[in-house]
Amino acid sequence: MPCPLNLTMILLLHAILFCIPFVRASLPGLNNTFILAPDASNSPPNNDIRTLWDIIWSCGITLFACAWTAMHPNIPGMNEKKLAIFFRRILIMFTMLIAPELILTWASLQLYSALAAKKQFNGALGARPAKAHDKNSDLELPLRGRFLESSGSSNAYRPAEFEEWTVTHGFFAWMGGFMLYVDREPRATLTPDELLHFIREGSVDMPDIQKEDIEDRSKGDVLSKGVAILQLVWFILQLIARGVQNLPMTLLEIDTLAIAILAFSAYILWWTKPKDVARPYIVHWKSAALPPTLTYE
Repeated sequence: MPCPLNLTMILLLHAILFCIPFVRASLPGLNNTFILAPDASNSPPNNDIRTLWDIIWSCGITLFACAWTAMHPNIPGMNEKKLAIFFRRILIMFTMLIAPELILTWASLQLYSALAAKKQFNGALGARPAKAHDKNSDLELPLRGRFLESSGSSNAYRPAEFEEWTVTHGFFAWMGGFMLYVDREPRATLTPDELLHFIREGSVDMPDIQKEDIEDRSKGDVLSKGVAILQLVWFILQLIARGVQNLPMTLLEIDTLAIAILAFSAYILWWTKPKDVARPYIVHWKSAALPPTLTYE
């Protein structure tokens, strides 16, 4: 069986080759864009002349950099196989290439949900600003995970030192970041509403996870983000330069530009979402009574 990356490149190549007729259709009426075979002569190069494969290569690399890098899938389920995870990524990338507006809508809804979860937890549990981590913090462990009885109700609890949730926490909660374990066995992924409910009734401890801990689980980094951004900027500058010189552009390039801009917009909305997190944070059930039926059970 071919490796996932090779299979991805094969599928992307087929998608680009499917667009060749559109490139050819735009070539006859456009000057300075030709389908040429490699020329071994000593004639001086002409920067205004591009081959078909120059266009396909430029558009293909830009689409792959934007679509593959912009994807921020949720955490896989407990019993989800690697092959299923890979094909889920392929489906997201394929959707981004043929209907990028759907991915942009999806990213907008996820950002809205993450902001709502952040506000909900901070409002319900009485947030305080998170302290900066220093080398002595390991010697003075905070009291997170212990609960104080609220003055309003004997059944309501709040963490003794709940630190403020960020948008990254909200994304992490909605992407399946908290897994409930009962008697040391995984039960189901918790939604933010279920997690907050169990915390307030004292059935689970407040997850002791900082923003830096979540970012450490993320596979995204400044380099991967920077490469995708530079590729998009380079592609846009190319098209701007051709427009300034009154040189033509193919339909494939215009379509690539539109898809890349929408993909980059989704990337901005997902900027604080952890990328490619493989394992959720374990939340242990500590109540004597068994938990009720959960959403993802």
